[in-house]
Order: sequence, then structure tokens, then C-alpha cells
Amino acid sequence: MRAYETVIIVDSEISDEDVDQVMEKLTGIVSDLDGKFVKTEKWGRKKLAYRVKKKTKGNYLLFVFLGDLKLTRELERILKLDDRILKYLTVRLDKYAELNLLNEEEQGDGEGSEEINTEDEDDTQDEDTEEEDTEEEDTEEEEQEKD
Repeated sequence: MRAYETVIIVDSEISDEDVDQVMEKLTGIVSDLDGKFVKTEKWGRKKLAYRVKKKTKGNYLLFVFLGDLKLTRELERILKLDDRILKYLTVRLDKYAELNLLNEEEQGDGEGSEEINTEDEDDTQDEDTEEEDTEEEDTEEEEQEKD
């Protein structure tokens, strides 16, 4: 299973009960197609950066789930058909996020798992060069103060 994240903007003029209905509908779809929900969040009502379907505000929802391509296609098909949905975006999370989500799921089931180090070698090299840069700046400042 792959990890996906979907952000949905729901019409702000609908009631909170309708927003909850949308969330329940989507969780039902994911569970029906053998997916697993990892996290759902309501980000609340926010102003849109630009008008979408003649609306300036929307309710933002976040869904993180595990599933396959068939699941995401069906989810997006249903989102297109729902008039309450202004906009949506589904992205596949990288392999490190997938591993972390799977580990969290295993830990939630009571099974132990090892932590996976997701830092790249490039990140540690960047930190080393930053330290060298600050040391060089410090020595330059000391020399200027001596003059």
C-alpha cells in the first residue's frame, strides 16, 4: 500500500453537519476499497487565495490514508461529482513518509518496530558547511575588530 494525502476545500456556506457528512462519505469509500485511514484533520474555514466557483472562503480538510491507485482514482471521481467540493488535491507521499506511517500503524497495534533514519547524507554535509561558514565569518569579524 502507498501513502497518499488529500486536501479538500469544501464550500464554506454549507453547515458543519454537511462537512461531517463529506468526511464520513470519504472514510467509507476508503474503507470499502481496502484502504486505511491514518489521519483526518479539519483545518477550518479560511479565505481562498483566489475565487473558486465564485466563492472566496472554504473549509479545508486533510486526509492521510494508505491505499492503491484504484482507491485514489475512485476517490477523485467521487470528489469531482460532489457539488459541495470546491477543489481537491491528492499527492503520493514519499517512501520515507510511507515507512513512518506504516511504523506508526504497527506501534498502534502494540507491535514494536525499529525507527528508520530518513536523513540523507547530503543534509549532514550541508550542516557541516554551514558550521564552517559561521566559523569563517567569526574569524573575519575578529580580524576587523583588531584593525
